[in-house]
Amino acid sequence: MNEADVRLKVGHALRALGYWDIHGTDAVKCSKCGNLFYPEKGRPDLLCLHPATASIVVEVKVLRPDETSFPFKEIDESQRKWLDRWLGDGGRGYIALGVIRQHGRVQRLDYLYIVDWDVWLMMERWISAIQGSIPFSVDRCRSTILKEHEWDILDLLLPWQMDYQQGLWHLCELHSAHISGGPDGREEVPDL
Repeated sequence: MNEADVRLKVGHALRALGYWDIHGTDAVKCSKCGNLFYPEKGRPDLLCLHPATASIVVEVKVLRPDETSFPFKEIDESQRKWLDRWLGDGGRGYIALGVIRQHGRVQRLDYLYIVDWDVWLMMERWISAIQGSIPFSVDRCRSTILKEHEWDILDLLLPWQMDYQQGLWHLCELHSAHISGGPDGREEVPDL
């Protein structure tokens, strides 16, 4: 289980709502000259088009099994600029954070969040005044301020947590990226 797996799960959940998810590639090789062409630096992992509403962009990140907190520096400056510019031009941007945990010999995606970029920045400002990462749980945190306010992934990101039902991740109907009923009222959209 890795970031690419999480990106596919996020894309599938958005596809079920009628979004057409376009996954970024690291490089594209020209069939004529053989040169490699790289996408714009900082481009989000998912560009999601929708015929009935505004398109969205999603930057996907993971908290690995051996990590107890998510460092804000994992979102690099070029990714931040891309999301800021998209938001500034009236678009909607999100950070998807997948929490991968070890279960015996198997790694599983235990939690998946899709957080509005502007809300993420606000939470990041609160926590950055104390430390450079958001803890998974304040139970293992040394900061008394974070403990008092319960500023951790489990509590702060709860409104953006996706539900896992019958093998699929689903957005809450109140989520800003949710489109009721999917395209033409269908619940599922086949893989493109």
